[in-house]
Amino acid sequence: MLTTTEAARLAAVAPSTIKRWADDGILPFSRTVGGHRRFERFAIEEYVRGQARVSSGDESVIDSWIRVLAGGQRYEVDSRLLEARGRLDGWFRVADEIGRVLAELGRRWASGQLTIAEEHVATDALLRSLTRVGDTLPVRLGGKRCLLLCAGDDDHTLGLSLAELCLRELGVSPLWLGRRTPVAEVGRLVGEGDVDLVVVSASVTLANQEELARLANDLGAVCSAHEVRLVFGGNGSWPETPSYGVRLTSFARFHEYLTEVAA
Repeated sequence: MLTTTEAARLAAVAPSTIKRWADDGILPFSRTVGGHRRFERFAIEEYVRGQARVSSGDESVIDSWIRVLAGGQRYEVDSRLLEARGRLDGWFRVADEIGRVLAELGRRWASGQLTIAEEHVATDALLRSLTRVGDTLPVRLGGKRCLLLCAGDDDHTLGLSLAELCLRELGVSPLWLGRRTPVAEVGRLVGEGDVDLVVVSASVTLANQEELARLANDLGAVCSAHEVRLVFGGNGSWPETPSYGVRLTSFARFHEYLTEVAA
């Protein structure tokens, strides 16, 4: 994990730029107990490489993604997604690249460069494509099983769709719970003994640290009682060191964690 100054040195930019990228959601980060930002080296390196790559002419990779997504054409979006898988050699790398694309989409919408309609078309096109492509990936019969759910009242499921690709790539079966699933229902499924992992995602819109800490403790109690692994993902204000489970801020780290689970 890098400090803001170390991350800036690695990216060859000013520390203020790193802070802006973090605040805009472009770079994932966590905070220490004292409130200082910490960045994963992998996330910095991937972002710098992504900025340097070009897909055609002078068009950046992120610009290319946004152009295709804003067009909303099914086959173009599917093709772009599969092209990224071939180029990056791993769905977890594709997921981290798409995370940066989504952050840029949000920034352009907030600055008026994209209309609300264009942003909605882009995110819906991506979500539908992820579902179609994910359904084509086989899973291992009799393999590990993972529950996927959103935290609290969060309605943003794109992160879960990206996590599903990472799961399927390693043969783990996703069990989609999605939005507004009570902890009691998670407990029932975990208690039945057919679940190996629970992944809960909180988007950046969930900034209430106390509320997420309570949810983390409740889920931790359920999963620890049955020795089921628990992952907290997304850019929400999760506890950095939950009482049970792990806090992951990139799909690269998620992939590393899954290789242990799927072994």
